[in-house]
Amino acid sequence: MAILLLFPLFLYWIISSDSNIEDASEAEIISGVDYFMKSASSKEFNKDGELLRTLKANELNHFPRAKRTTLKQPHITLMAENSPRLTSESLSGIAYDNIDRFDLVEQVIVTHNPTSPIPSVLRTSSLSLYQAQGTAKTNAPVEITQQSNITTATGMIINYKMNTSELLSDVKGTFHAK
Repeated sequence: MAILLLFPLFLYWIISSDSNIEDASEAEIISGVDYFMKSASSKEFNKDGELLRTLKANELNHFPRAKRTTLKQPHITLMAENSPRLTSESLSGIAYDNIDRFDLVEQVIVTHNPTSPIPSVLRTSSLSLYQAQGTAKTNAPVEITQQSNITTATGMIINYKMNTSELLSDVKGTFHAK
């Protein structure tokens, strides 16, 4: 009699336990990092096989729920005609999964024509890069140096496809004639 009473309960337990088992390969990560890399490096090429840009970082962590990747000490090089046109580096960075935006944060340094004998160097605290537009923007104070010439401003928009920049406010410059 006891076996007959417990049999439906035992059968229900077996059936319900099978339906709660999930395939580990399909389980969604709801918090934390789903993948990470140390000494990460990537290269992007155009349709003709020419190098467009490189990205290097000491560490890369992807957060699926936030849909972003954090990078420690990212270094980005944009190429033009097989030579570096623009390099940018910072202490940290954020790449967004669904947005065309890459944020450089903390001690941002952008060098225009880094292989030139007279490169220009931009320093700021934060900078957002928009790859599809070919622009970089900041509302933070900036300092641009080229040899002994120094220009400061608050906010800047750079169009690196057109090689133009716009200083937004509080522009001051010191130029030394030779």
